[in-house]
Amino acid sequence: MVMRVTGLASGMNIDEIVENMMKAESIPLNRMKQDKQILEWQRDSYREMNTLLLNFRTELTNMSLSSFYQTRNTGSSNEDKVTSTATSGAGQGSYSISNVTQLATAASKVNNGTISANSTEKIDPTKALYSIKDSFAAGGTSFDWKEGSVKSTTISVTQAGKEQTIGLASGTSIVDVENMAVKVNGTSYEVVTSEPAGGLADNQVLVDASTGKLTFKNDLAINSSIKVDYVANQNIQTKSINEDITELSIGGALVEGSVNLTMNGQQYSANGSNLVDSSGTAVGTIDYASGKITFNDTFRNLVKDAAAASGSSDEKPKVDIQIASKENYFSFGLTTQTSTGQVDEKFLISGSASLNTVMSKVNNSDAGVTMFYDSYSDKVTISRKETGNFNETGEEITTSGNFLNNVLGFSGVTEQGGQNATFTINGLETERTSNTFTMNGVTLTLKSTTAPGENITVNVSGDNDKLFENIKSFVDKYNEIVEKLQGKLSEEKYSDYLPLTDDDREKLTDKQQEQWEEKAKSGLLKNDSILSGFINSVRAAVYSPVSQDGIDPAMRTLSSIGITTTADYKSAKLTIDENKLKAAIEKDPESIEALFSGTGSTDSSKGIMLRLSDRVTQTMDQLKNRAGSTLSTNSNFAIGRELDTLDDRMETFQERLTMLETRYYAQFTAMEKAIQQANSQSTYISSLFTY
Repeated sequence: MVMRVTGLASGMNIDEIVENMMKAESIPLNRMKQDKQILEWQRDSYREMNTLLLNFRTELTNMSLSSFYQTRNTGSSNEDKVTSTATSGAGQGSYSISNVTQLATAASKVNNGTISANSTEKIDPTKALYSIKDSFAAGGTSFDWKEGSVKSTTISVTQAGKEQTIGLASGTSIVDVENMAVKVNGTSYEVVTSEPAGGLADNQVLVDASTGKLTFKNDLAINSSIKVDYVANQNIQTKSINEDITELSIGGALVEGSVNLTMNGQQYSANGSNLVDSSGTAVGTIDYASGKITFNDTFRNLVKDAAAASGSSDEKPKVDIQIASKENYFSFGLTTQTSTGQVDEKFLISGSASLNTVMSKVNNSDAGVTMFYDSYSDKVTISRKETGNFNETGEEITTSGNFLNNVLGFSGVTEQGGQNATFTINGLETERTSNTFTMNGVTLTLKSTTAPGENITVNVSGDNDKLFENIKSFVDKYNEIVEKLQGKLSEEKYSDYLPLTDDDREKLTDKQQEQWEEKAKSGLLKNDSILSGFINSVRAAVYSPVSQDGIDPAMRTLSSIGITTTADYKSAKLTIDENKLKAAIEKDPESIEALFSGTGSTDSSKGIMLRLSDRVTQTMDQLKNRAGSTLSTNSNFAIGRELDTLDDRMETFQERLTMLETRYYAQFTAMEKAIQQANSQSTYISSLFTY
């Protein structure tokens, strides 16, 4: 900004004078700014109309589908035994169902005996299994406990290739590989530790237990998800602690004697329930069941000394410690036969997990079963979620591992259910794995078996009431669009309300500005040729007959089925004679469908929906040419080009104003100098006569 000091000689407020002169000169610029604002408002209004038409075109597309017209009703002669529903377009007719000799059932197993050792103190399914292992009737050793650290990780593939790596902690490796589970995008892979002679199969993964490297036969695509459940030989954790440390939790169901702690190179190991240094001095105690280490003052002093040696300026600096430990865990497997084939699931369970946690893992797995413990009967059930028989030669559910077979008692259990529904339909003996099945768009549900000789009839017919409501819905949506467009065409224009200038805004409150702009924006599309052209074209589209051979000659116009334009000749809105429309639907629903959704190569042969869709598309193209879209550059649409031209004019005019302002100041500066010079001469002459 140019800093000027003016009016010292003349005593005049030159800045104010120039400002007022520039206001007068800026009137054309303000008008151009107002013109620009009007164009931007008009552009936005056109785009709003385009969005409105786009949504309407989507509705028209949906209304052109056969499902919009081929609505169906179904009814059963005995809904206590067979119920039915039908999709739009389902074949009309009847189905005779008899000889329902058995319903489809889900395979299930109930364990032998009870699982609690004491019938009066049953196991608590919320408690850690290792802590209540002796409360099971089979005894704590029946779990087949193992030592390690159960892990679960998900790898997101960032670079396509055959090899991926599990991030094993330093000093750890994978153990119990036979119970390791690897899934890629939900598909299970067989784990092998050495490559077969013939090379890896498509469903195999080679695991290097020492490094955690996974090798597949084929490249995995980017963004593939690899889920790995495995056991590490030990769990290694790093913690930051200070001298205030009293206790630390590292995970429950720990193996006795497995805890080792390292701080500043010094080793501290488990000795029974104590944590001791190399000389055998206790620095804390270990609760193996809960996984909690409680530290004493000796250890806290060691922490203080180690932290101080770090040179930190913190009041109570921290030091890193590393803790290695092992937990007790067990494993089991579950194999199920499903509609998609055999599913083999492996489960690795930490001793700190509860029975509820185990059941949740099973229920959320791909095994497709529901596992449930009933505390009243003290029994566990495993039921497949799908009904039907998917294994003609054996069981649908197979359990493996000591936990399921011995602890929960599923060894030797006889499976129940797992059968298909058998019945006769229209004379054909058949069966289904589910009691609910679909034939030709009709969904039937068997609810009960039938008596010998009993026949149940299911009828499928057109749902004329639904078709009437669908057509009525179309008319409502059509009228809504027409009303909004006609509202824009007839909206009052307030010519005296131009966009506010900056000076105008300073004189008005926020509320007054809002009210002013509401009037200034009104009528921007009044009598617009694009919108009025659309109204005229849709009026013709819905008024003209549809010339198709598949339509009853007496039903080729909307007016012939009870849909006419309103009495207002200027309006394109529709009105319905409900009785006449219902009668037409009852008489010939196929002609109704062809009238609305028929296709053709000429406008006269096209159905109402396609005609309207064509008009909408044409109008949207016109609106886009006029106002563009949010992604358009100004040079690609008419209003944008007008805005660019206006911007150029405003820039040129602004440069002219800047030059004019500079000239005014130059003139006043010259005047100031002249006055100052005259004053100096006057002072000099006056001094000559002074004595």
